[in-house]
Amino acid sequence: MTGAPGAGLFPGPGNRAAFMEMLRELVGDYYDWHGSCVDAAGPPADVGDSGPGIGEVRSLIRELSGRLARESTPWPSPLYLAHMTPDTPIAVSLAYLCAMLYNPNNVTSEASPVTTRLEHEVGDDLCRLVGYHPDRGWAHLSSGGHAANYEAIWIARNLRSLPAAVADDPRTRDLVAGIPPARLVNLPVDGVLDLVDALTGRGVPARVGRLSGETRRRGTQGAGKLLLAANAHYAWDKCADLLGFDPGDVEVVGLDRDHRIDLPALRRRVCDLLERGRPIVAVVATLGSTGEGSVDDLRGVVRLRDWCERRYGASFYLHVDAAFGGYCRAVCLDGDGAMLPYEDVAAASSSARVKPEVYEAFRALPLADSVTVDPHKGGHVPYPAGGLVLRDRRAAAVIAGRSAYFAQEWDGRPAFGTHTLEGARPGAAAAAVWAAHRTIGLHAGGYGRLLGGCIATARRLHRRFTEADPPGARSQGLRLVSSYDPDLNILNLSVAQPGGRTGGDPVGRLLERLRAEVAAAPMTSLWVSGNTLARPEGAGGTERVLRLCVMKHLDPVVVDHVCRTLRLAAGDHPSAVADRNARV
Repeated sequence: MTGAPGAGLFPGPGNRAAFMEMLRELVGDYYDWHGSCVDAAGPPADVGDSGPGIGEVRSLIRELSGRLARESTPWPSPLYLAHMTPDTPIAVSLAYLCAMLYNPNNVTSEASPVTTRLEHEVGDDLCRLVGYHPDRGWAHLSSGGHAANYEAIWIARNLRSLPAAVADDPRTRDLVAGIPPARLVNLPVDGVLDLVDALTGRGVPARVGRLSGETRRRGTQGAGKLLLAANAHYAWDKCADLLGFDPGDVEVVGLDRDHRIDLPALRRRVCDLLERGRPIVAVVATLGSTGEGSVDDLRGVVRLRDWCERRYGASFYLHVDAAFGGYCRAVCLDGDGAMLPYEDVAAASSSARVKPEVYEAFRALPLADSVTVDPHKGGHVPYPAGGLVLRDRRAAAVIAGRSAYFAQEWDGRPAFGTHTLEGARPGAAAAAVWAAHRTIGLHAGGYGRLLGGCIATARRLHRRFTEADPPGARSQGLRLVSSYDPDLNILNLSVAQPGGRTGGDPVGRLLERLRAEVAAAPMTSLWVSGNTLARPEGAGGTERVLRLCVMKHLDPVVVDHVCRTLRLAAGDHPSAVADRNARV
């Protein structure tokens, strides 16, 4: 099923009975299977009455269900605009529950014959989503974006140190003969992958891999530089620490006025490092920053990499953190996974005409070396479901281990257990992602329509908060203004105090007021979050703002309600002197 998402996609009165019926069927199938397994070798051993009675189980589960129903965050609500938690389609929930009962472990097909195959299918889906060729690329699921990003930089680090190890081994140094040391430390990625092939052909990849580790440990230049934007995810500091980077090896590049990585600043730093022969482990671009939803000029970063290869014969590994924004690329894809012409995108995605520069970033995504994409964000899948996508599956070899007790490959692909950071992962997550892709569709009429509606809503809210305030409002209370035109479906709102006053923490106090309303009536209140916005390069400092993360297409009536609620809260702020009704 790959039709456009409709009213029956998510839980509702119209599909409740069908959901319950399907749930009973899958539980019945599980009990039949379980009974067959238990009875296969004769009667089960008698374990006595040590376990709880069914009455105790019923009481326990009722307590859990009641607590969840009363106290869970109401993320399906149209007024929930705080975090990146989407609603879950019924087919996806059923697929997750169905597979979870069988407890498959996708470390190897021996432990999960069905869901391992599903994960390989999902991997091909993710390759097509980002624009990679499934026959050359490779993807797998992870617990989330943290693990996927860690693994990507682990791969990048090992690739960066491999050429020096090849030069150190007398059996392989001829492979890099004539390459100056300054080029060798930043050999283009495809050149390093060709070395991996050559090492495999000579039967020495394990030995050179050990030498690569020794090279890193005794190196005088550290692990190399990791370059990323000032608004990159907070996980990158943890990633660098885990992989042994010195604090000075993680370099933050400033932002431009659109909260994207400052390309001139990046170019200056990259050229300086290449000219001095200092290793660059990776440049990290972001496609949908978690605080702002901003999309870096990926086309510009790719052009910089290509220019460096022509100018210096050296370049850098390019990783794109698209954990949040990766699925939004479906807005621009036709049914075969090809990019739609820019002129056709608006008509195919709920009037969510993406900016030309964002479209160009989507178009350049296949030129990155690896991409992080989180199905449990834009994919509308339950946690845990992150994902790492590699342009060239050969890259997985530089982190591969071996297992003494299960097979190494399936259908000629890298094995999940030996070629991933985490190894053991829930097969239920793979089943859920598989069901989501086949229910919704990775194209403009599927996820494009679903996420295009979210983008359109964010743009609508942006317009509402750039309009003129009601008469007198500028001097009577706090003024909420859209910080900038959003790239995707996150909106930041700046808070200006009346009379141009400064100081204090108006955003913090406004958030406290909104959270107090949430605490009193969580199901009917507006949920938002805060964000610390890094100012553009040269401006310096940060700004505290309100953050609205739009994970659903909102009806105009709901948009009106959101705007009224925020303006009322701002007008009710102690710094306001007007009657609260003047703020609506």
